[in-house]
Amino acid sequence: MVVSDSKKIFLSHKGVDKELVRDFKESLNLLGYDTWLDEDEMPAGTALDRGILQGMKDSCGVVFFITPSFKDDGFLESEVDYAIKEKREKGEKFAIVVLQFVDDDGGVGAIPQLLEKYVWKKPRTYLEALRHIIVALPVVSQGVDWRDEIAAVVNTPKTKSTTSELSEEAVSILQTAVAGNGRILHMVYLGGQRIQMGKEALELGQDTRKIALWKGGLEDLQRRRYIRDLGHKGEVFEVTREGYEVADELRSD
Repeated sequence: MVVSDSKKIFLSHKGVDKELVRDFKESLNLLGYDTWLDEDEMPAGTALDRGILQGMKDSCGVVFFITPSFKDDGFLESEVDYAIKEKREKGEKFAIVVLQFVDDDGGVGAIPQLLEKYVWKKPRTYLEALRHIIVALPVVSQGVDWRDEIAAVVNTPKTKSTTSELSEEAVSILQTAVAGNGRILHMVYLGGQRIQMGKEALELGQDTRKIALWKGGLEDLQRRRYIRDLGHKGEVFEVTREGYEVADELRSD
């Protein structure tokens, strides 16, 4: 079985808790994690069940925000079922994080029966809740480095490499992007995924192996600082100075 290489964090919550969850989303994004939140990921007209199912498939973990408003019914019930299914299929590459919050009056949300067998936490503060999420996830954010915009600081690739170590997919993405406008778009939609490089588009469909290989190519380029994630969502990239230099080396080989 081929397991999706997607590393998004699915944020499951009741609609009335949207502001709380949006704060966690922004904090996780700032730390370098890619999150899945329904209002951002499902455009108007998306069938909710299918959108939620695809979102769960594209994730490596789900965080259940159990507040007194959380009820194990409707779409939240579906999210619990989908999460358990992904956990069974992906094993250690998928985490179920259950956080039980206490409101100002001392009320707590009920843990859904299907989630009771998983370790759950009752954080005293939102900062403690954030720590629980980070510790439980099967992925880590990128290492500490200088900001690109700081003058007189030279950013070297985190992983030393030569062009010969790049995968075929990474080389193809880089060369095609450089031949165009230097931009790369990674699009996820209900029918599958697509990587757009300038005017050239590569349809990945729903082939999980193909998706893993080409997303791995993107991650390879990003890890070596040959492309830069513009929105920190893994959707829009641009070729860096180092990337253009490597592309020149590839052309001369």
